[in-house]
Amino acid sequence: MGKLSAFLKPSPAGRTKEVLLDRFTDEDGNVVPVVIKSITPEENEAISKRCMDREGNLDTVAYGNQLIVACVAEPDLRSTEVCGYYGVMDPHMVPGRMFTIGEKQIIQDAIMEINDIKAANERLKAAKNL
Repeated sequence: MGKLSAFLKPSPAGRTKEVLLDRFTDEDGNVVPVVIKSITPEENEAISKRCMDREGNLDTVAYGNQLIVACVAEPDLRSTEVCGYYGVMDPHMVPGRMFTIGEKQIIQDAIMEINDIKAANERLKAAKNL
């Protein structure tokens, strides 16, 4: 097989990373991590398609919220308990009510990192500067 075998590897979806946000603590005052997981390119493409308008423009806010819901493994933002607490029926509205602006940015940065989006963007910028 030679060099081809180096490319016969599945996408590393399901990797996890813990993100600590000081505001989320248990009864003893210990910070409880938000667990982020990586998703497959197919899952990302499905999210992107759902967030396109008729002209093919991406609604970046909707995409960001749906990506957060897909990538946050713990707590489950889809759970009826979480949605009920934040007064929404649509789990994609939870990130906007649960997190502060800064916390949401921290979560989005962690999602970009675990899904290799950040590294890909950096490599693209470096290639353009050559």
